[in-house]
Amino acid sequence: MLPGDPGERTDLVVMHDDGRWTGSPGAQDPRPALSLAKLYLGYWVLLEGKPEDQGKVLRMIRTSSDAVAGELDAAYPEAINEVAELFELTNTYSGGFWGRSSTSPYDLARFITAIIDDPVAEPIIRGMANHAPFAEDGFKQDFGTDQMAGVIGSKFGWSDDRSGAFGSVSFGPSWVIAAMSYGDVDEHTNDVHDWIDQSEDDLIFNLDHEEAEERGLTDGTDRLQVWLSDYGRSEPVPAIRPIIPEDDTDGRDTEDADDRDADD
Repeated sequence: MLPGDPGERTDLVVMHDDGRWTGSPGAQDPRPALSLAKLYLGYWVLLEGKPEDQGKVLRMIRTSSDAVAGELDAAYPEAINEVAELFELTNTYSGGFWGRSSTSPYDLARFITAIIDDPVAEPIIRGMANHAPFAEDGFKQDFGTDQMAGVIGSKFGWSDDRSGAFGSVSFGPSWVIAAMSYGDVDEHTNDVHDWIDQSEDDLIFNLDHEEAEERGLTDGTDRLQVWLSDYGRSEPVPAIRPIIPEDDTDGRDTEDADDRDADD
């Protein structure tokens, strides 16, 4: 098990633009959305809001403005739940106020993947790509998934006490990473580094049996993992490190391996 017992302290998802994703055990479990809820709030305002309110979304994303979020949330209290329904984000919901909302790493990654080329969401994507070095409350915006190689844009979240919970979501040329932690900023960032492997030889993602057989791609362990170099990719593409139980060996049972693949 990785440091900090991921699944309790940190959960994380890597989603590729072809729809494949890999996640930690609790990647679909709801956690405090923190300022990451501003992504959902902002999208609804851009989709259904008044022009004068739409013009405030970029600032809210770039600087993580609580003041703007409070103003927009009061004007559009239905926003977060409506976006959750629109994008089928099953573990995202408002707690009656944007700051009490919940979401999951999976829902965050799914949402950003869905809107990254959506003209409606352009101010959100631009705000993530040009996020301010420091948030409006003075907190530095450079942690977690933002530290991965190839990141183009990020959004960050932290609890009011700046020690209880952190989250971050980032996108690159063909992937999105989302992570959420109970703990301080260093624990969040360290867990992201522990989970994500960007070394050339370790970039993997899971395929189903049929596709693996068609491509003739397996790693010899029946876990159906594809080395991205087989696709001719030269830039680092994040993939979550495979979780191998301590008692797992090269002679691992095929049925158990299939069960693990089915969970991914």
